[in-house]
Amino acid sequence: MNYKLNWSEAAKYGLILASVSVVINLVLSLFQMPGFLSTLLKAVKLCASVYIVYYAMRRNADSWDYVRYGQSFGYGMAVCTLSAIVCTLFVLLTYTVFIPGSLTEMLDQIFQTYESMGIAGMIDYDALARSMPVILVVSQFIGCVICGLIVCAIVATIAKKTDTNPFGNSGNPDSEE
Repeated sequence: MNYKLNWSEAAKYGLILASVSVVINLVLSLFQMPGFLSTLLKAVKLCASVYIVYYAMRRNADSWDYVRYGQSFGYGMAVCTLSAIVCTLFVLLTYTVFIPGSLTEMLDQIFQTYESMGIAGMIDYDALARSMPVILVVSQFIGCVICGLIVCAIVATIAKKTDTNPFGNSGNPDSEE
């Protein structure tokens, strides 16, 4: 049986992965947590995210007789990329709809930092304010994809499924018997 990526399953696990990140990020942004509790929640988010990616990749591998590292990695990246899209949309909604004042506060902090460095006159505050949502969206998406890339590269070595009959496929994992 030839391997084919199941996009509907990847989307389901991508939404589950994104929901963990969104819920924890929402809690962290709405409530002022002490440093230890904030760090603990971030560690829980990391562990849960890695486990969800691993679980999704193992479930995908269980559906097939043989899943190579590249196939497992590709499925994991599909899950992580779909999750990154949802997380990016959440960040955009957070800064534009849910907590719009936080974007202004962030811009004021950035501008104060530029003033302390003596380069505030070279920065156009209004242009920075207009482009900040785009900067946040692009950086969030790239950051999520890079994290997914790292996690998938590591987890794919564990989640791949070797052929139980090494002589059944004549050395070619894509050939049918």
